[in-house]
Amino acid sequence: MTHTQTHAGIAFASIVVLAAIGLMAPPVPPASAEVQASRICREEGVKPNTAGYDYCLLHAERALEWGEPAMARAYARVAAESREACQSYGLQPASGGHASCMDRETKARSLLVFSEEKLHFGPQLAAPQ
Repeated sequence: MTHTQTHAGIAFASIVVLAAIGLMAPPVPPASAEVQASRICREEGVKPNTAGYDYCLLHAERALEWGEPAMARAYARVAAESREACQSYGLQPASGGHASCMDRETKARSLLVFSEEKLHFGPQLAAPQ
């Protein structure tokens, strides 16, 4: 066997071994709803330890568990817009007034999320047959 054939054989054997290892490796599990919700909140500008983060994380995670990623993003925007609105009123994030404002703003703005949602109805139970 020539020197070139030996190198080609070693290269081929290496590829086969690496492919076998890749096939036997366990699959990468999908990210949990909490991890995805945290990422969505950060992407919408709601960072950990800021006003509205807990609201964003809770509602975005629940929406993802329901299989509604668009709604998760909408809730993240609600948290971000509520925080901006409360700050525009001159309220400081550490004050009790800011917490009350966040509660009012998130409730009011979350109603808009559902008003834009198209209703999905299941089969009609009382439909004539």
